[in-house]
Amino acid sequence: MALLTPDLWSPWPTYPAVYFFIAHGAIVVAVAVLVFGRISPLGRGAVWRAYVLLLGYALLLGMFNQICGTNYMYLCRKPKNASLLDALGPWPWYLVPAAVTVLALFWLLWLPARPGSKPARSQAAT
Repeated sequence: MALLTPDLWSPWPTYPAVYFFIAHGAIVVAVAVLVFGRISPLGRGAVWRAYVLLLGYALLLGMFNQICGTNYMYLCRKPKNASLLDALGPWPWYLVPAAVTVLALFWLLWLPARPGSKPARSQAAT
């Protein structure tokens, strides 16, 4: 979501805005390299483990947000800019469809990397 609908506090192309895209994009690239490069293949139950860890992290982060007055992961309010969360309803109710959406996305992203799936072969390899 951060890459599709960024909540930038600094105009483009200042250093903070560029850094935002590099940092968030690097996470996506690193995970893709680890999983699809078979460096760290996904095991059985990986989707559920990742989902439960994310929910636990969100719970801890929600408590941190309440104590410190922050809004990490937009658990306390939606971003000021338009985002994908706008389609999921008002706060706090958007958290439930967001959790369901995350599980669906985890499952979709898991499909091509699931255990036993073979990487696509190129024409040059045959």
